[in-house]
Amino acid sequence: MKKLGTVLIVISLAMIFADVVIAAELKDVLSERYAEQKDICPPVKSTIREGIDTRDVVRVALLMGHSACYVIKCSIEAKGELEKIIFGAIEGGATADVISRCAVEAGAIPDEIARILERADLPGLGYTPPPGAPSPVIGGFPGGPRGGGLIISPSRL
Repeated sequence: MKKLGTVLIVISLAMIFADVVIAAELKDVLSERYAEQKDICPPVKSTIREGIDTRDVVRVALLMGHSACYVIKCSIEAKGELEKIIFGAIEGGATADVISRCAVEAGAIPDEIARILERADLPGLGYTPPPGAPSPVIGGFPGGPRGGGLIISPSRL
């Protein structure tokens, strides 16, 4: 049993080290291609088309400081898998609103984007109240209902 634990630790460390090495190599490739073209879009597209994992390409490009919206659009244009683009963008530090807006602008289907963001436990396209937030209070006119009730934000209570 003790050997199994040691083996699992060694495998875990190897996977972490391999991921760091891959990210470093990918950063070098993207940096080199960016230096030649002075534009991140062609390097992102070419690395995705060469079969490099889309998630890694997006994450590394964002961690290098490139525009999240531009990288997302280029990745979609390169026919990268949308789920990998979204998760790579999340790991690279992009917010759900930026990801969804840019993906829609690039032609992705809003419902598909929202489903992926939902799987990532992030709000999708529109307002999703945080867990445990009170429901909005429906107000009315004094003296009884006359139609046209008002919605009062819970933050105003």
